Amino acid sequence: MTPPDTTGEILAIGLESGLLTLQIALLGTGIGAVFAVLLGLLAANNLTPEWVHHPLKSLLAIMRSIPILLLALIFVGAVGLGPFPGVLAIAIHTIGNLAKLFADECETAFEGVWEAMDSAGANWSQKVRFAVWPQVAPQIVSLTLYRFEMNIRESAVLGLVGCAGIGFYIEVYRSQFNYPRVCTMVLFTMAIVLVVDQLSVQIRKRIS
Repeated sequence: MTPPDTTGEILAIGLESGLLTLQIALLGTGIGAVFAVLLGLLAANNLTPEWVHHPLKSLLAIMRSIPILLLALIFVGAVGLGPFPGVLAIAIHTIGNLAKLFADECETAFEGVWEAMDSAGANWSQKVRFAVWPQVAPQIVSLTLYRFEMNIRESAVLGLVGCAGIGFYIEVYRSQFNYPRVCTMVLFTMAIVLVVDQLSVQIRKRIS
């Protein structure tokens, strides 16, 4: 694998596929986080009755139990090759994981404000907005950023099963036994992960 291939052609491919991998992870994480916030609130046992949060927690457990590679294979078979099945797989897996974590955060929220607003006649959405959300918002942002970092690595791996991105080229060059190019693609993946990791650390410091 050494030295890596540093020709202009492979560097251009690495940059283009790396940006596509980043876009897949960003879109999948964004879609997943939006649904995870709603489902996380509904799955918290201190915010909803048992007949609401118990089935939701079971559904989220099922979503988490399906490997992301299997989800990608299912969506590749359903919608074809390309970035779209990768986005869908990442979004579904993100919902299952983040919604559970968001529900856990809501369950640890201080109940005094909720009880005070309840006695004042506030409705459910008002109590969530003013009693729970201010307490859990920083943790939700931090968890979402952490999941985004994970999804970048996941999106690179999804290329191995037909989703577009840097992993697709890793598999192509590996099948051709062109390991210097495989090394270049791996280095691009590492660079993307490291840059995003440092950016998310800085963001988490600002919101903590």
